[in-house]
Amino acid sequence: MRIVAVLASLGLTAGLVAAAPAQAASDGERPVRPLATGNVCLDTDIVAALQGKSPGDLLAAPQDVTSAAGLSYGTLYRVAYATTGEAASVVASCGLVAIPPRTSLASVVTWAHGTVGLKQACQPSMNPAGFVAPVPSGSQDGGALVSMLRSGAAVTATDYPSQGMGSDELQRYVLGVAEGVAVIDSARVVTRNPAAFGLDPIPPTAQLPLVTWGHSQGGGSALWAGQLARQYLELQSDRTLDLAGVAALAPASQLTTSPGQPANLIGYHLGDRAIYNRDPGLGVPFPLGAALFSFVTASWGEVRDATAGPLPFGPTTSVSPAAVLTADGLQTAPVVAGSCLAGRDLVTVALATTKYLNPDRARMFLSPLAGSKVKGQWTGAIDKTCANPSSFAQAVQDWCAWMQFHTPGPYGVNSYSKVPLDNSGAKVPVYLAQGRDDRIIWCVDALGPVSPRNCLTAQFYGSMKAEYCPQQSSLEVDYFAGVGHLQVPAAAATNPKTGSYAGSPLEQFVSGAIAGTLARTCTVNNLRNPLPQ
Repeated sequence: MRIVAVLASLGLTAGLVAAAPAQAASDGERPVRPLATGNVCLDTDIVAALQGKSPGDLLAAPQDVTSAAGLSYGTLYRVAYATTGEAASVVASCGLVAIPPRTSLASVVTWAHGTVGLKQACQPSMNPAGFVAPVPSGSQDGGALVSMLRSGAAVTATDYPSQGMGSDELQRYVLGVAEGVAVIDSARVVTRNPAAFGLDPIPPTAQLPLVTWGHSQGGGSALWAGQLARQYLELQSDRTLDLAGVAALAPASQLTTSPGQPANLIGYHLGDRAIYNRDPGLGVPFPLGAALFSFVTASWGEVRDATAGPLPFGPTTSVSPAAVLTADGLQTAPVVAGSCLAGRDLVTVALATTKYLNPDRARMFLSPLAGSKVKGQWTGAIDKTCANPSSFAQAVQDWCAWMQFHTPGPYGVNSYSKVPLDNSGAKVPVYLAQGRDDRIIWCVDALGPVSPRNCLTAQFYGSMKAEYCPQQSSLEVDYFAGVGHLQVPAAAATNPKTGSYAGSPLEQFVSGAIAGTLARTCTVNNLRNPLPQ
């Protein structure tokens, strides 16, 4: 099928050809055999290993995958670690940890990946070679990972708790709290267990600078990790880390409208942008909304106790997919959610979603979210519904509340900090990067300059301005001309003069955030595409 070939050729299945880690493993690149327990991360019984563990604990000895990954500097480990689940439960996540060849650390940088699927078999740690991805300069030494290691940083990469890590439950997709704490605990696993990584003891009050960094789904996760960092570290009585900055690349944000958002943006948020999107920039038509909403509804529909514990995962106990999905949607969602965006599973995803290319034939959502056909064009009504949810059934109101709850930043409707704070309560620097030809996290300026109506990241930046300007902290956004969704990490991590990470916008931000030298300014930069054409 042509859509499968196009997805594979664009790197959605193999990873990001960037200075950032890859997104997924192909079927032939998974070196770890699944066990009878369902664990595909490390050779251990995850259920047994979780007994008596706390968030940030290792669940097994780290596995050295440096050779398999081909890392030229430092050591790369696959790790299984404990993190926080709903209702204060302790759950398992797999991930990768890169450690520089030294016995002490200067900082910790966390990487949060984009959408690859909700099962552990789909996750980046299953393909350590993909994590050490090629860079535009052609050399690992010129890329972000090795450069960060040479600066004395540990670099961690969570998979997020996913199906197969001692549980049959799906990854909590775009659930901000679940993803955010998994990111933070991927850093804590280093500072809580330094000897396991060949490091000297880390003082309990070290407050090593922490930078969260992510793309797409992971961009939203990085933002959420920043919003949660101060509260979560305090909850864990952990002062080994101190948030220094957040870098979010084409982040999943602005899920729907919420109180306080401009009325002229109704219909321009992520939900309505995606629902009938047939052209996500893949070269062939593909029903993006059917795939993404399958992940969302199947994952969210498994949550049963969202309001319990000190870190609520949602505004109501649960939500029901049956309240918002059509019969077709209820059939499609579990099929897609049980598939990886890689290898043979792509055929399954394509077969399950192709019918949604024609909304007259099949639609994922029931009314009112489904919207209507106006002048021959189907338009979603997620924003319109959530702008006045009390007019609809309680189950629909609950879905609106969940989307609003999990929107990162000032427009999120939840009890958490709306901006990232360090341990002292000060706002930390935020860096945003966005391609101007992104048809997934929509930002397309073909009809005029970047604005909140044509760019989701511009909406997020606008929401942050009131919190950061003037001179509250550093807030910067870079818009890259002609750059699509999958290219954003590489664009942000590339110096256009040298093709390397050194001197790139991301390097300047990360190093400045760690050093505490970034100016307290709000800056918008329109940049050319720095990648080889």
